Amino acid sequence: MNNLSENDLYQSMPDNILGWKVSGEDTVYDRETLFDYMNGGAELYLAYDFKQVFARRFVGPGENEIVLDIYDMGSSEEAFGIFSLDREDREAGIGQRSTYGFGLLRFWKGRYFVSINALGDEEVAEPVILELGKAVAALIKEEGSVPALLSYLPEKNLKKNRTSYFHSNISLNNRFFIASENILDLSNQTNCVFAEYAVNSELTAFLLLIQHENNARAQAAYKSFIESYMPEAQDSGLAQMENGKWTMAKTEQSIVSVVFEAPDKEWAYKLQSEIKFNER
Repeated sequence: MNNLSENDLYQSMPDNILGWKVSGEDTVYDRETLFDYMNGGAELYLAYDFKQVFARRFVGPGENEIVLDIYDMGSSEEAFGIFSLDREDREAGIGQRSTYGFGLLRFWKGRYFVSINALGDEEVAEPVILELGKAVAALIKEEGSVPALLSYLPEKNLKKNRTSYFHSNISLNNRFFIASENILDLSNQTNCVFAEYAVNSELTAFLLLIQHENNARAQAAYKSFIESYMPEAQDSGLAQMENGKWTMAKTEQSIVSVVFEAPDKEWAYKLQSEIKFNER
């Protein structure tokens, strides 16, 4: 665990919020000690450029508690990335983007991802969680930008709050399971975006963009994907799957793009054609 005095932000955190007071000692965990803090889920953070997490507990009436976690992800792109993996709940208007539901506030701002979670009565804790979130967001002076790869996405019918950014196979399978094996050659050197598109009011299709280090790696990943996932596609990169939906893969320079769950091959072709390669 790191020395808390090394970070002025941590020292500025409130120790009393709407009458809820700090409970116990603050702790900081880094890449070497993160598994000591969380038995499950550490791999998702370590798949990004995670630096460290500051943890503080508050206790309120009836021994209800809330836990504040401030993750230094190294850059705003990485902070957005870990936030983007789970955006099921409503926007809370805190930080650069946020979600709140069932006693859990999540937001990102600058290079930080923040999680504030109720342990106990969620309704009692809700106003405290939201007030604490606003206070923490105000202390983070920097703001950041989303990853550049998001700008390649076609905008029509895009579900913007369901778009994720990541690097690793474990993160991809967290959003959409493809294979246990790393058939797309993902690593901490690859940038990936997974997006959802509304086909209609009932159907959703998906677009995966993978930016490899160079064209050769992209071509090799494309070949590996075709051979492992849909060998019947051969040279076309297009195949109808067992569920009747269509999958279509292409390469453009160092980027592999894959459409999943398209209702027909024409829809898959159209979405692929609208990727904004030529605007970069």
